[in-house]
Amino acid sequence: MKIERVILIVPLIIACCSMTNFSVGKKFNEEKDEILWDKNRKLTWEDFKGMPDGSDSLIVAGTTSTIKFEYSTTKNMITNYKLVSIFIKSKSWSITNSIQLLAHEQLHFDITELYARKIRKSFDSLRIKKNYDKENYTLIYNSNILKSQDLNKLYDSEVFGNNINQNKWIKKISNEILKLKKYEYLSND
Repeated sequence: MKIERVILIVPLIIACCSMTNFSVGKKFNEEKDEILWDKNRKLTWEDFKGMPDGSDSLIVAGTTSTIKFEYSTTKNMITNYKLVSIFIKSKSWSITNSIQLLAHEQLHFDITELYARKIRKSFDSLRIKKNYDKENYTLIYNSNILKSQDLNKLYDSEVFGNNINQNKWIKKISNEILKLKKYEYLSND
């Protein structure tokens, strides 16, 4: 019986008020570079350790967060998995100290957590059906990554320079996260 352990990581690079980039297969070198999403731990500007992306002078901050999916398989069947939302310090950057913009960047990280919970909910549905096929888990993961990218783009387009819309989005995403409280990641540490 062969047991395989795989880590699937797709960074969601969020540049404030611009686009979402996507790259597959990058691993993180140091855990100190990662912040696990926690409802009691909000981002601070000190968490943004990366170098500014000079490609667009209108962008003053960028958040990189990801849903890290680690799993073990036996005969192409998922036997165990761990799925967490991570903020990556070295790939997130800012040239401002605006409190409003920090709240904007926090919501990008919150959207990552929302989709991690949606994925966990879908994975639970598979387990209830006794479906452990790795392909099904990967399809759910990839589909939700694309949906989170789309939501991040919509968020940026609707809140650019609009405090009222920003507050509406904060409330909306917070409510959606709360509805999925059952699927919150609880660390064993």
